[in-house]
Amino acid sequence: MADTAHIPFREVPYLPLKLKVDRRPDGTIYLDSGNPLKPWPPHMLAPLVHWAAAAPERVWLAERPKGGGEGWREVTYAEGLATVKRLAQGFLDAGAGPGAPTMILSANAIDHALAKYAAIWAGSPVVPVTPAYALLSEDLGRLRYIDELISPKFIYVEDGAAYQRALDGLGMAGRIVLYSGEAPERCDAVRLEQFGRTPGPEADAAYERLAPDSIATFMMTSGSTGEPKAVINLHSMVAANAKMIRSAWDEERLDQVCGGPQVWCNFLPWSHTFGAHAILHNMLDWGGTLYIDEGAPTPARLPAMIRNLKDVPVTQHTTVPAAWAALATELEHDQDLADNFFSRLVCMAYGGAAMGQDIYERIQAVAVRTTGERISLSAGYGATETSPTASNVHWPNDRMGLIGLPLPGNTFKMVPAGEKMELRVKGVNVTPGYYRNPEKTAAAFDEEGFYRLGDAVKFVDPDHPERGLAFDGRTAEEFKLSNGTWVSAGTVRVEAVAATGGALSDAVVCGLNQIDITLLGFLNEAWCQRLVGEPLALADLAVHPKVVEHVRSTLRAYNAAHAHPSARIARILLQDVQPQADSGEITEKGYINQSRTQDLRKDQVGLLYSSSPAPGVLDLLK
Repeated sequence: MADTAHIPFREVPYLPLKLKVDRRPDGTIYLDSGNPLKPWPPHMLAPLVHWAAAAPERVWLAERPKGGGEGWREVTYAEGLATVKRLAQGFLDAGAGPGAPTMILSANAIDHALAKYAAIWAGSPVVPVTPAYALLSEDLGRLRYIDELISPKFIYVEDGAAYQRALDGLGMAGRIVLYSGEAPERCDAVRLEQFGRTPGPEADAAYERLAPDSIATFMMTSGSTGEPKAVINLHSMVAANAKMIRSAWDEERLDQVCGGPQVWCNFLPWSHTFGAHAILHNMLDWGGTLYIDEGAPTPARLPAMIRNLKDVPVTQHTTVPAAWAALATELEHDQDLADNFFSRLVCMAYGGAAMGQDIYERIQAVAVRTTGERISLSAGYGATETSPTASNVHWPNDRMGLIGLPLPGNTFKMVPAGEKMELRVKGVNVTPGYYRNPEKTAAAFDEEGFYRLGDAVKFVDPDHPERGLAFDGRTAEEFKLSNGTWVSAGTVRVEAVAATGGALSDAVVCGLNQIDITLLGFLNEAWCQRLVGEPLALADLAVHPKVVEHVRSTLRAYNAAHAHPSARIARILLQDVQPQADSGEITEKGYINQSRTQDLRKDQVGLLYSSSPAPGVLDLLK
């Protein structure tokens, strides 16, 4: 792979850093951005009203026609505002308000966005729920739990027939179901486009009632440790967080470099804070255009993702590491994709999980080959409770694993925890707590009101804190081997996956109370298919001699550089079934839930620690 470190970056018009550092005698460190937080609107609907007046004909949202086909269905800011107001009047006529929440069961779609913002306009808090809980779950357990917790009066489904089983399982007495697509049966249902009414003074009054401390949404956590929690999102949190991100940019210069307003094409689900706020709402605040990507980094949906990115020249691209890994492979083999993707791109970013340096290097090699420039690939960091972005790398960046520095409006608190520094945060974007869960709320905050993120961080250069913070592992994911050696699962995972050069897309690190570290390895199917030269199924790839030998040899090379028991990998078992979102193995952020996956694959973990050689287990120490 060519060395690109000497190639200059394409201009990234960030504002200069002005970091403030406060070190206390007990080792605690407080970090603040010295940059001012730009003024934010009082609520989430204000940007829609603003852009409908300032740029009425600009496209706000676009999506592919249902059922496939060419072109895009587009909604301008003026059209979007008019529809939202009509739907808001419909919600108000049907009894919307703070005590009448709205549940959304839908993939990303224009109708999803219109229903969401209309319900919020009418004062009804919205809870977007991952469709997997309704479509893939056998017992609808998590969907029922969320329904009982939130008690929604309105339920929007993108297709009544597809969500019929879920609606039957929830019980529809006293509720109103809004739908697109086919009509559901056995409930009081109204097609979304027929639900709207000519907006009257009630709609204007509802808009005026929206306040910074009004509840806008309940965003569900992934439920990786028990039932999901409903994170209260106030209007002020989401509205301010969009401006926190924009406060790191010289926005006038950004539009000049991009050649116009922001254009994004993104698949991150709106049932998670990353997609709902960092993508959908931030794009509304920017006043740009969001192309809704129906694709994803899975074998079935990857072609759609690539098709869309070949069609839409984006100005920024933010996604999860799994998507970057898949995109790296496609960029290397599709110059038409690379030409379009890099044509207007100012910066790239990832979030949700750590990403290996190898993915960055592969993408940069294509960028340099295509444009003659490097393009910054940075990281954002946050949580559902921080709505979501608390920090990012707001300078040209070529190092993976950084989380950057706090954005304007946040204060970071780094607390000594053994040999590491635990990270906590306070700011206007931080939740007041969990809905109907005072115990979890109390446990989430320290005595100074800082939210406990559960992550460890470290300075890239302790003598130069302005160079940023690096992720130092999840405190909950660290474990001890039977000999007392501490293992940082996050570090081992990222470095081991990177060592395979693209063969692995992810891994689960095992070894709690065992004598050594082992892995459940998940293959990058597209990469491995190219390695073997044919489109084999995952089960065949997992046992193919070329794949097996490549994984074995690269991880043995990794072990040669990581001889200590805290990092050395003894065995790996390649999985013939990818991690499943519905069962909780993979979250909507795109990262693997380490403990959940091990629980569900106990038989596979058992093979890794079998006293006799087990089929499929690759020994890396012989």
